[in-house]
Amino acid sequence: MKILFESSGKPYSFIYVSYCMAMRRKPYSQAVQEITESTDKLIDFDIFSMNAAKIMAASKMNQRGPFQGILIIRDKIYDPEGVLSEIWDSICKPACELKTILINSQKQNRQRLLVDLTENKFENVADNLWKIFKRLIPFCMGVDTLGLTAASKLLFSVFPEIALPVEKVQWQKLFQTIDFADVLRLIRKEISEWERSSRHGLTECDSSHSTTLPEIYNAVALRLFRNPSATSA
Repeated sequence: MKILFESSGKPYSFIYVSYCMAMRRKPYSQAVQEITESTDKLIDFDIFSMNAAKIMAASKMNQRGPFQGILIIRDKIYDPEGVLSEIWDSICKPACELKTILINSQKQNRQRLLVDLTENKFENVADNLWKIFKRLIPFCMGVDTLGLTAASKLLFSVFPEIALPVEKVQWQKLFQTIDFADVLRLIRKEISEWERSSRHGLTECDSSHSTTLPEIYNAVALRLFRNPSATSA
């Protein structure tokens, strides 16, 4: 199954992808935009914790499970169990090192880094994200969840230019793997295929010219899984 293509193999139109972007829930799209802007130049605990709290709230993942009760009140984070601090202590070194690599790669368009990185550099980034992802899993596991969805959203809160916030149904029906590096390889390949077939750049579907490729891909995925019968506009 592919997100950017109809079952016939025809690529979804530029218009349809733009429509998916426009139809995102406002709280979620706003959180995504703020996360993208805040991580442009650096990452530290304050940025990570604010972004993590935003995406968990926007995804309603703060209503139960390991992140239950995490809130933003008057621009301050309420984290009753100190979960975000523990997570940052675990990932801060590799996360900051990888962010430096990505920032130094921004001679290229940040929004398009997922496909524009050279193959060798992409593989290095994907492998490092997979290592960080595995560090996140123990903090994200719950009674009835492996923690894959929460871990991917935490990665996105630090690396929106390259990481995909994968929903539960996407893990189960689309990717069918727990290897986050493999997920990135799949979407990088599919986006490149869509751009060749449609003769458009995927970032052209974003009128703000600030949204990253993973965000656009995810907007289409969210729309299709909510409406499996959706067809090209």
